[in-house]
Amino acid sequence: MNDKMAKTASLTAGLVAKKGHASPAVLHDDTGRAGTKAAAAGYYKALTVKLDRERYESLKNLGVKLDKKSQEIFVEALDLWIKEASLCNGQTSA
Repeated sequence: MNDKMAKTASLTAGLVAKKGHASPAVLHDDTGRAGTKAAAAGYYKALTVKLDRERYESLKNLGVKLDKKSQEIFVEALDLWIKEASLCNGQTSA
């Protein structure tokens, strides 16, 4: 064995979380996502959206660039669409 090689870290039982007690090593700041999470905290309904490859790749690439999940992008886009549609139909948003 080469004397200049660094010693490898020892793997002990203290490094392994017990089942049900694992937590992420890095915590992210979600303050920019408060609006989306507040709406999702109560009632929600799952919805499937089928996208062609170009739209799917655009969505994922923008999600990475903006540090947003696809769900957040869809909710923001839907909110804007609903607001615009309401204004076009002469309705006011509540």
